[in-house]
Amino acid sequence: FQLLDETGEDVKDERMERYEGNVEFQNVSFAYKADEYVLKNLNFVANKGETVALVGHTGSGKSSIMNLLFRFYDPSKGKILIDGIDITTVPRQTIRDHMGIVLQDPYLFSGTIESNVSLSDPRISRETVIEALEAVGGERVLKNLEKGIDEPVIEKGSTLSSGQRQLVSFARALAFDPAILILDEATSNIDTETEEIIQHAMDVLKKGRTTFIIAHRLSTIKNADRILVLDRGEIVESGSHDELIELQGRYEQMYKLQAGVSQHV
Repeated sequence: FQLLDETGEDVKDERMERYEGNVEFQNVSFAYKADEYVLKNLNFVANKGETVALVGHTGSGKSSIMNLLFRFYDPSKGKILIDGIDITTVPRQTIRDHMGIVLQDPYLFSGTIESNVSLSDPRISRETVIEALEAVGGERVLKNLEKGIDEPVIEKGSTLSSGQRQLVSFARALAFDPAILILDEATSNIDTETEEIIQHAMDVLKKGRTTFIIAHRLSTIKNADRILVLDRGEIVESGSHDELIELQGRYEQMYKLQAGVSQHV
């Protein structure tokens, strides 16, 4: 009842032109509970077309950064700008219109492969769905399905493999052509062949848009333009893969640890 008594927010259906996707965090701090800051004074820039990877242990603030960018929450202090515009001055629905997210465990709806890519949005034609699936390498997976893109999908996509579900969600993001893309990169529970397909799909998806990757496996983000290493809500290291290895700091330790583990497996 307390939740129902909360004052709501009007849903705005106004659309804005697709923005370039230059993102800037200016002195951003954020607390879910008063004064318990999970992000502390973050400053960074992600320019249009760049890939920025977020690295850090559980609880370091990676997901909180994404929550603020999508305006699931707003900063306690500081500003987030897209193309120089403070995102809190734009309706949530409007700003999200040009953002895409691919989650670690993608959600598929009851319907068909096609309706899961287009989300039944009239702006997404059948041709766009086919092109998006082809671009992310989906045909290698979908050729096993009797009805192709008309294959029925039951709730949560339980008849599909995790790789197939992931590719459908990549195609979904590509079809909507967002200016800003967030990838919760999780290739840990996928076999090597599927991982290669997904790695290729990620490369296709990132082209020409600002991409944030929440990185789990560090070997997949070597090519990121910038890697932000987070610890307890602060950026403790920032740079390219080579720069951070040279720094011989926290990132290098994490990378060595993962590389060592994968060699022994």
